[in-house]
Amino acid sequence: MRRSMGAGVLRAAAGAVLSLYPKAWRERYGEEVADLVASRPVRLRTVADLAAGAGDAWLHHRRIPGARPLRLPLAAVLVAGVYGLWLLWSLSVRDIASLQGVWAEAARAGSLAGELRRTATTMFASAGAMTLLSLAQLNPAVRAASKRAPLGAARTTGHRVVVTGLAIALPIVFVLTIYAGLMLGAGQPLGLLGGAITGGFFVPPLMALILPLPLIAATSPALRSAARAVGKSLIVAAILNAIAWLAVAVLVAMGLMEASPWFVTALAAGAVLSVGMAALVARTVLRRASEEPVMLPERTQLGRAPF
Repeated sequence: MRRSMGAGVLRAAAGAVLSLYPKAWRERYGEEVADLVASRPVRLRTVADLAAGAGDAWLHHRRIPGARPLRLPLAAVLVAGVYGLWLLWSLSVRDIASLQGVWAEAARAGSLAGELRRTATTMFASAGAMTLLSLAQLNPAVRAASKRAPLGAARTTGHRVVVTGLAIALPIVFVLTIYAGLMLGAGQPLGLLGGAITGGFFVPPLMALILPLPLIAATSPALRSAARAVGKSLIVAAILNAIAWLAVAVLVAMGLMEASPWFVTALAAGAVLSVGMAALVARTVLRRASEEPVMLPERTQLGRAPF
C-alpha cells in the first residue's frame, strides 16, 4: 500500500516537473516524454533527472525549434526599475557621513564643486520639465477626443489618451510633490550633495508614468506624428538626465576618499538604472511611433484587390 502511494506521489511529481519545461519544448517533446514516463516505473532519480532537464531546457531555450525569444513585459521592467531606484536613493541619502564627507572634500577644490552641484540640479530639473512639457505634443489627441471631432479611430484613441491622462495625473502630482518637498528641505535634510543627486532618482519614474499616453496615441495613424514628437522630447530629457549624472560622478570623484563603499555602490547602481530607464522609455516611444500600421489592400468595385 505504502509502495503504491509512494509511486503515485513520484509520478505526480514527475508530471509537475514536466509542466515546468518551456512551452516550445512541451509542444514539441512533451507528449512523447509524458508517454515514456507513464510506461516506466518512476523513481526519485527520474524526478531529479527531469528537473535537471527542465533547467537545461531553460538555459538553452533558443535552441528549441519554434522557441521565441524570452521577453519581460515592459510594465514589469519599469515597475521594478522604479522600486529599485527609490531603494537605492534611500540607501544613498541615509549615509549622511558620506554625503557630508564627499561634499566637504569636493568643496576644497573651490567654486568647481558648486558649479557641478548647480549643473546636476539644473539638468535634473530641466529633464523633469521637458518630460512634462512633452505632453503638450499630444494636443492633437485632445482635439480628436472633442465632441466636434468626426467619429473614427482617431477620436476613440483621443478619448483613451484623455482618460489615461486623468488616471495618471494623481500619481504624477504625488511624485512631483515628494520631489519638491525634498528639494525644499521638508523632512530629512539632504544637504547640498543629497539635493544634487535626488532628481536623478525621480526623473525616470516621471517618464515612466507618462509613457502610456504616447503609446496609446501611436496606435492611431492620425496621432502617430504627435507620439513621435513626444518621443523626441523624451530623448532630450534622457540626455539631460545623463548629463546631470555625469556632473554628479565628477563631484563624487572629487571627494571619493570620504565615501563609504556602500554609498559609492548604491549611487553608481542608481546612476546606471536611472540613465537606462530614461533611455528605455524614450526609445520605446520612438520605436512604437515609427512602426507603420499594417495596411489592407484597397478593394475595387468588384471586391478584388488591384494587382
